[in-house]
Amino acid sequence: MNNSTYQSCFPVALHSLYYKGGFRSEPFVPINSTIGIVHSGLGMLFFGDNTSSPLSEGAFFFIHRDESNFELMADPGSTLKFTLVQYNVTLLNEDQAAVSSLSFLHSGGIVHQAASALTDTLLSHLRQAMSSSGELGSMHRQLTLYELLLHLHAHQRVASRNVNDSIQATIHYMEQRLSKPLQISELPQLAGMTPSSYCRAFKKMTGLTPGNYMTKLRMLKAKELMTNEHAALRDIAVTVGYQDELYFSRVFKKTEGISPSVFLKRRDRKVAVVSSLILQDHLLALGILPIAAPSYPNYFTTPSGFPSYLHDRLDGTIALNAESPIRSSDIVKLSPDLILRTRLKDDLSDKHWGEDASAFFIDDSTSWEQYFRRIATHLDRKADAERVIRAMSILEQDARRKLEPVTKEGKWTIVRFLPGNCRLYGVRDHAFTELFYNRLQFKPDERVTHGSYMNDAFDHLVQLDPDRILIIWSEEPDVNEFSSDPRWQELRAVKGSQVYYPDSREWDPWGPIGREQMIKAMLRYFGRL
Repeated sequence: MNNSTYQSCFPVALHSLYYKGGFRSEPFVPINSTIGIVHSGLGMLFFGDNTSSPLSEGAFFFIHRDESNFELMADPGSTLKFTLVQYNVTLLNEDQAAVSSLSFLHSGGIVHQAASALTDTLLSHLRQAMSSSGELGSMHRQLTLYELLLHLHAHQRVASRNVNDSIQATIHYMEQRLSKPLQISELPQLAGMTPSSYCRAFKKMTGLTPGNYMTKLRMLKAKELMTNEHAALRDIAVTVGYQDELYFSRVFKKTEGISPSVFLKRRDRKVAVVSSLILQDHLLALGILPIAAPSYPNYFTTPSGFPSYLHDRLDGTIALNAESPIRSSDIVKLSPDLILRTRLKDDLSDKHWGEDASAFFIDDSTSWEQYFRRIATHLDRKADAERVIRAMSILEQDARRKLEPVTKEGKWTIVRFLPGNCRLYGVRDHAFTELFYNRLQFKPDERVTHGSYMNDAFDHLVQLDPDRILIIWSEEPDVNEFSSDPRWQELRAVKGSQVYYPDSREWDPWGPIGREQMIKAMLRYFGRL
C-alpha cells in the first residue's frame, strides 16, 4: 500500500477588517485554517486561554483548524488594519481524512514579521483571484495562495535564522509605543524567542537591556519635546509614557545626569545657524531651539520658509533668508552665545564674520554624522548624538529590509533637472547617494563611477541609456523641458515605464530629523511599486 500523502490548499475567503482603538473582538472559531496579516496599527493577538502576542505592521500569524479560539484587539489610540485569509488543507490520499495544517508551517498563534510591501502585493493578487471563476479560476486562486504561503514561510525561516532582524522588529515596536504602557515580557514573544535568549541577544546588539533601551527612547523623545518652549513638563511626561511627573523627573535625572528643569535652562543657550544647510535640524535633535536659522521661502511652502516637518518645531526661531546673502550684522544684533557656520558663497564679501569670537566654523563633509558629531561635541552633547545616530542606523536597517522587494530588481541612475542643466549623480561623496546605494542597497548602474554629481550631463545620460531612472529635487517645468527631447523618449527606462519621479522637495539626508522623514517618504513611495 502506498502511504505517501500530498497536501493541497484551497482559499475559502478573504476578509479585510478595521478595528478602532481599544476594540476587542469576540472569539474567532477557526472552522478553516486562517492566516492573519497586519497592514498597520498596533494591537494584540490572544490565542487559547493564556497566550498573547503583540501585533504591529508586517506581523502575521497562522491559526489552524481545530486549534484554540483566538481574539484580536486594537491598542488604545491605534486603528488596527488587518486581513484574515481562510483556506482548507486536504490530503490527496483517499485513505486519509482532511488535515488542518501544512506540516512545514509553524504551530498556530506564533507571531512573525514579513516585508509588508510584498505581502500586500500578494494579498492583492489573491483578492483579484478570488473573483475569478471556472476551472482556470480555481487554479489561479490556488496558485496565488501558494505564492503567499511560500512568502510567509520564507520569513518564518529567516526569522528563525536572523536574530538581529527579530530584535530590530521589537525595537520598531518599542518606538511605536513610547506613550503607551509596555510590558517587557511582551517583547520575547514578538521576537519568537525565550526571555533569557532575547535579553542576551538584545544587550549584545544594543549594549542595553530592553528596559533601559526603552527608557533611553523615552528620554530622547522627551528632550525633543522640550525644544517647544510652551510645552509643560507634566504633558511631556505623559506623552513619553509617565503618568507621574515626579517619577519622570527622577528617571530623567538618573538617565541624563541633570534634572529636566536644568536641561530646559541649558536649552536656552542662544545659538544661531548661518549655513546653506538646514543645521537647525541637528540642533533640534540635540534638544536645542536656535534663535535664528536659514530658510528658503521660495522653495519651501511654509510661512517660515522652513521644511514642513520643522516649521512647528521652530516656533520662535528667526528665519534667515538663505536665498539672499546673510550678513554678519543681521546676526550680531541678536547677541547669540554661539554662531554655527558653514561656508557661504558670499563669505569673502563680509569681512566681519572672522572677527566674531562666538562663530564656530564647520568644514564641508559628505557625511551627515560628521556634521552632527562636530556640532554635538562643541555643545557638549556627544552622548545625545550617539543615541540619535544609533536610532537612525536601526531605522535605515529596517527600511532596507522593507525595500528589499524593490532593491533586488534592476539598476538605478539618479538625476536632477535644473533650468538648462541635467545633473547626473554619482555613487559616492554625497549624502543622498550614500544612503540610497550603500545603506538601502539600491543597485547602481555599474557604468556610473564618478563621485558627487556631474553637471550638464544629459548627453551622457543618453549614452548610458539606463534601466531605471530616479528623478529627485526637480521642478515640473525643468522635467518637462528635458522629457520633451526626442532622445529622452528613446531611453530604455522611459520605454519600459521605469522612470520614478517622487515628490522629493523635502527629502533632506543631511540632518537626523529630515533624514528620518525622507526615509519614511521613500518607504511610502517605493512600497507602492
